[in-house]
Amino acid sequence: MLVDRDHLVVRVTDAAIDLLGEHIVGKPLENFLRHPEFFDALGQAQDENMVTDMNYTRHDHMRRDFKIRFAPFFEAHTLILFFDITGQRNIERIQSEFVANVSHELRSPLTALSGFIETLQTTAADDRRAREKFLGIMHSEAQRMQRLIDGLLSLSRVEAEEHRPPRDVVGLVPIIENAVSAFDARARDDDRKIEIILDEAVGETPLTIMADPDELSEVFHNLLENALKYGNSGTPVQVRIGSGRGIGQQLRDDLVRVEVINFGDTIDEQHISRLTERFYRVDKGRSRKMGGTGLGLAIVKHIVNRHRGRLRISSQSGVTGVAVTLPLNDNAENADAQP
Repeated sequence: MLVDRDHLVVRVTDAAIDLLGEHIVGKPLENFLRHPEFFDALGQAQDENMVTDMNYTRHDHMRRDFKIRFAPFFEAHTLILFFDITGQRNIERIQSEFVANVSHELRSPLTALSGFIETLQTTAADDRRAREKFLGIMHSEAQRMQRLIDGLLSLSRVEAEEHRPPRDVVGLVPIIENAVSAFDARARDDDRKIEIILDEAVGETPLTIMADPDELSEVFHNLLENALKYGNSGTPVQVRIGSGRGIGQQLRDDLVRVEVINFGDTIDEQHISRLTERFYRVDKGRSRKMGGTGLGLAIVKHIVNRHRGRLRISSQSGVTGVAVTLPLNDNAENADAQP
């Protein structure tokens, strides 16, 4: 970004427009940057004709961290360079959190495994029935540790890329249909059916979005798995696809909303806001018995954030819905979409 002595923006790159908006050229910096240290550093570069640096954090849809450099330029202009260091900061934070989470969450299963191994080596060494029982428990605990590590690695990967919006144009409905197909057999085993319900309002709309297809598939796999896990036997799981709502709850044709609904126990209101926290479980005993790690909805939240969408969870009278609202790709041709 190039600015003059009066802080008016003279020239910008496309990356600066992506960050600050389309109408910044010819406008004063104060219109869209209000950090006091920013203007202190800019003034120092202008008044003392020297290169200055500062760190800057911007909160839009999500937090982004920058290193900014101010360099004197020709005819009393100043060149301002934004270096996006969000990924570097994320990796540093994720590495620290990963170690803390692994050490905390693996302590219990490792303690259990150590106890069973010691028992098998001593008092149960010649007891066949006890040996078979303990080996079964040990196998279950080892699988639980594997799920925890896989979940944490997946969460860390998603968090590290959260600040980078996806660039591929994909079809939303095929991704949902593929996820539903993956759970058909499991649903039939529980005398259940997964229903895709497409609202008439979006029936003729080419539902293409800017997305990472693998990450979006992971979202709907997680939501369908939870719906089958916590819904009652014999009840359907519904996937409703319709128009999304804006901040003021008005319907918008540039948003699409996908809600996965199950029929089972009502989740108390006090738990709703915490369900996307890592390792948070409403019923820890039941969740672990069913193989839950407490990471699924945390992964979903960060993927939805990366896709510049919103996640909403509701539960009333035994009906629980998890809704994902995403922006439609208004420049994409349906024929170019990747399933």
